Amino acid sequence: MRILLLLISFLFLSYGNAQNKIKPRKLNEDFDYLIKELKSQQQGLYNYVGINQTNTEIDSIRESLKTPLTKLQFYEKLRYVIGLTNEGHTSIELPKWSMLKLGLSKSFMPLTVKFCDEDLLVTQNYGKNVPGLKKGAKIISVNGKKLSEIVNKLSPLIPSDGFNETSKKEWIGGLNFSLLFRLVYGKEKEFRLKTQEFGSEEYQDLIVPAIRFTKFKNKNAQLASKEFGYNQFAFEQINDSIAYLSIPSFGNENIDYEKFYRSNFKKIDSLDVNHLIIDIQTNGGGTEGNENLLFSYLSNEVVQKYKRVTMLPKPYHKNKNKQSYSEDKWQLEDTIAKRGNFTLFSDYYSDLGYKKPIKELIYTGKLYVLTSGKTFSGGAEFASLIKMTNRGMFIGEETGGAYEGNVSGYSEYVKLPNSKIEIKIPTVHFQINVTPKLKGRGIIPDYNVPQTSKDYRSGTNAKKDFIIKKINRGSL
Repeated sequence: MRILLLLISFLFLSYGNAQNKIKPRKLNEDFDYLIKELKSQQQGLYNYVGINQTNTEIDSIRESLKTPLTKLQFYEKLRYVIGLTNEGHTSIELPKWSMLKLGLSKSFMPLTVKFCDEDLLVTQNYGKNVPGLKKGAKIISVNGKKLSEIVNKLSPLIPSDGFNETSKKEWIGGLNFSLLFRLVYGKEKEFRLKTQEFGSEEYQDLIVPAIRFTKFKNKNAQLASKEFGYNQFAFEQINDSIAYLSIPSFGNENIDYEKFYRSNFKKIDSLDVNHLIIDIQTNGGGTEGNENLLFSYLSNEVVQKYKRVTMLPKPYHKNKNKQSYSEDKWQLEDTIAKRGNFTLFSDYYSDLGYKKPIKELIYTGKLYVLTSGKTFSGGAEFASLIKMTNRGMFIGEETGGAYEGNVSGYSEYVKLPNSKIEIKIPTVHFQINVTPKLKGRGIIPDYNVPQTSKDYRSGTNAKKDFIIKKINRGSL
């Protein structure tokens, strides 16, 4: 859902170039309204950077509002404000009534892409067939601009938890690269790409015609699709002592999580597995409780997952009479609202009605968790549970979600009075019961194993293969 919101946010941005400019007085009204709402509803604004430094940066942005700006220009200013929250669940959108123009504009790069380590690879082409443009081709430059320059321009427009960079690399990928490029660099009729095929020292200069956004459909895909097992819910017996469990989401409505866990941990128990690999490298979270139930199958101990779960008074007063708030025992204490103590522990399954696993199915053998920058929100919280209890070893890349928690959960939507730009403000601060050495960072893996260009082209799950080899060699 978060990626979808990001796509929608950037989908129709050229409209701003044709707009009348907004006068400074109205810009400042909207800006101050947003700051007021962030301070009164979102607890992330001063969470990672001190109040003085953050306010200095806010004042600097406010100072730049002394001349009229188009809605698009103002939108870009506000994205920097959203970035100051250092919370990846916060999002911003242009008014829906202004989301029509750009989809009809023939100005988009027709490619989707993926970062593999430091390489940006072409994953699909939705435009005309371009001789020499192959799946997995490495992009060196676009329209004479080096990749490093482009990424430095695009990265500040993507909020992340704390100071995390792995999540930004993931979210720049896919269709976002084309949309962000369109936002930052404007309209283009064609794109001059310098690419390099895997295993070749030669560069290719390709001309790729622009397309309308409406052309990004499966029927227009020019390149063969590539499937990776870690995107599917799956159980696999590797050998007599190793099993693999892929859980790519905690929010898939088509999965009965209780049944899925119970069924597969029965298999794990009957097979007498000594080494269990859990793959959450694409798990961006979902419904609270699904990650806790999974942890319950991995530990006999009920641990205090959160130091506390809090909300500021404004959103609390607005929602305190809702049934879910009453069930979770939200109470206002002085200047902060706190969720009930019983919700702080790893056996809290929210309102999902789950039963605790029977003791015979709780796995107590060796555990290995595969992570990446896409491991976010509830996925990252599951990883935090494993890390804080020293329950398993991590293989892959730094998680996209912060080790110490996030601001997410219930959200409030704020529409600015003049520009009508809308901001989604998450209101619940989930503070994991840890004191990390590196504040504002994800979980750093025990073994850093990125997916390389070679891995992508061959369809390899590099993290999975790495740990299986390590286990079989007895070198852990």
